Amino acid sequence: WSTSDDEVLLQARASGLHWGPIAQHNFPSKTANACRKRYERLMERRQAEDWDAQKLELLAQQYMLIRKEMWETLANRVGEKWTVVEAKCMEKGLKSLQSTARTAQRR
Repeated sequence: WSTSDDEVLLQARASGLHWGPIAQHNFPSKTANACRKRYERLMERRQAEDWDAQKLELLAQQYMLIRKEMWETLANRVGEKWTVVEAKCMEKGLKSLQSTARTAQRR
């Protein structure tokens, strides 16, 4: 997907078109489902980028208030201290953890 493809996709969806016609008229080599998934990813990115400093500050404050409670459940399941589990999750990142979990499920 190019930047111009993304713009066409966003404009087509904003005009009220459904995925089938969007794919047929603008992206003949892509399926309606591929267009829908790309649109969803673009919207997720935009929502993540829409965070201003105030919202990020609120997130940070609330995280610091409940982080022990959040991480203890997971730490108890894996038999580690919550601070170790928090640090490891932050170090690896969400995408890496998701990938590792998918690989483990296939075994």
